[in-house]
Formats: sequence, C-alpha cells, structure tokens
Amino acid sequence: MTKYIARRVLQMIPTLLIIFTVIFVLRYLMPGDPLKATLGEEYNRLDPATIARLEEELGINRPFLVQYFDHLGRMLRLDLGRSFIERQPVIDIIGYRLPRTLQLMLGGIAVGLLIGIPAGVISALRQYSWLDHTLMVIALIGLSMPVFWQGLMAQLLLTQSTTGIKIFPVAGFGDGDPWYMVLPSLVLGTNLSAVVARITRTSMLEVKGQDYLKTARAKGLTNRVVLFRHHMRNAMLPIVTIVGLQFGGIMGGALVTETIFNWPGLGRVIVTAIQRLDTPVILGVLTMGALTFMVANLITDLIYALIDPRIRYN
Repeated sequence: MTKYIARRVLQMIPTLLIIFTVIFVLRYLMPGDPLKATLGEEYNRLDPATIARLEEELGINRPFLVQYFDHLGRMLRLDLGRSFIERQPVIDIIGYRLPRTLQLMLGGIAVGLLIGIPAGVISALRQYSWLDHTLMVIALIGLSMPVFWQGLMAQLLLTQSTTGIKIFPVAGFGDGDPWYMVLPSLVLGTNLSAVVARITRTSMLEVKGQDYLKTARAKGLTNRVVLFRHHMRNAMLPIVTIVGLQFGGIMGGALVTETIFNWPGLGRVIVTAIQRLDTPVILGVLTMGALTFMVANLITDLIYALIDPRIRYN
C-alpha cells in the first residue's frame, strides 16, 4: 500500500506541471491590466515612471518565460505569491477559507450519500413498483435542477415566513454554528444524491442475480445479512467511483453555493478576485482546487481496497 501511494504521488508530478502551465497561461492571457484594477482611479494620476516601478515590483512587465519559470519555482516552494488587493500572502487567504469550503463539500457529500444510497437500494429492491418509479422521477428532477436555482428556491421557501417556512438562517457562517451549514449542504448534495440514487439502483440490480448471493441464502443467512454484507458491499464500488468523479462538480457547486449563502469559503474569494483581476488569488485558488481534486481521487482508489478485499495495491 505504501509503495502504491508513493507511486501515485510521483505520477501526480507531471500532471501538476501541466495544470500549473495551463493555469499560468490562462492567467497571462486574461484581459485587463492587473495594476489598473489594483489602483483604480489612482492609476490615472500616476506618472509613467511610477507605473513602470510598480509593474517591476509586481513582476508583470517581465517576459513570458521569465514569469513562467518564476511561477514554477514559487510553486515548488509552496509560495502562491501575494494578493494585489489584500496585500497579504495568498496561502494565508486560502488557509483561512479552504477549511470552510471543505466543510461545506463534506456536508454536501454526506447529504448525497445519506439520501442517494437508501433511495437507490429501496428502488432496486422494489424494482418496477410505484415506489421505484417515484424515487427515480424525483432523482431525475433533482439531477435537472441547477445549484444556483436550488439555492434561491431554498432561501425563498425555507428561510422566510412570508414566502414559506422559516426553518434555517438565510445566509452566513454564524461563527461556526452547524445549523448554518445544513441548508447549503442540502442544496449542494441534491444533485449528488440524484446521481448516487441512480447509480446505486443500477449497481444493485447488476449484483442481484449473482450466484454468491444465492449461495449465501442457501447457507441460511438472513436477508438482512445478505443485503448488507454481500449485496450492498459488492455494489459499492461504482458508487465510490462516481463520488470521486463528481468531486470536481461538488467543488464547483460549493463555489456557487458559497456565493448564494454568503459562506466564507473559496467561492467568495475567487469571485471577488476575478472582479478585481487579483491574479495571484485566482491562480492560487485554482491550484489548490486541482490539488484537492487529485488527493480526493487518490483517497477514492484507496477506499476500493477497503470495500473489496480482492483488490490489493503493491
């Protein structure tokens, strides 16, 4: 297992190099002047010599290759630069916001699994019944609704007594109060729960007719033991796969959800950075997002071995 993890980490290096290059090129080609975005109206009052000095300090007047290799060198030192607007290290900005984004993402994943897996199992066990059709229609509706629309409808119906029922806070972090995280997590996990429900149903039906399930029942095992120990466990691999593949979508949904619910995560940071052309922050958030996605996929591969004893890594 240790050798496998080390090999996977080494395989990440060329992938990260490509990611860093693509992100840097996109940042370099972004329209607008970062210095003008930083200074605002004050930019028009500066003389050319002062502008040239500031561009030199920010390093934005250097040749493309010089900026590129300087960028790679800073990545190796885990130095994401300093924000043009906030005037503080980008790593500190991300270090404060990233845990809150991960908290919201884990909440969304928990909602998706807690709703999607039972719905898929029930639908498979009651195949072609009215319950099966109802659950799959609900899953299709949940899959079709965009995150931003769900967020706005949730705020309209579940946070105000004038237009619905006042159950949850409208927005905010609430100094870490878990109740503030419930509604954003429900919104974020809706699409995932729909996907998980459909995949769970399909996977359960594929496993349903396998001989080892018939053998387990022939040995006298109860239906509950057969369901949880053999049927569901062997149907979990596709579910783990889809959650790993959906991680990027969950992260993108989290950024939208944070904006809607005024959640102090990376979503609000990158939206503000894009509006202000704060390129170091944009670059840092995208880089951290790529790293998080790659680590999530590594964890997904390791979970396979815990679910299926036939899988061994060496």
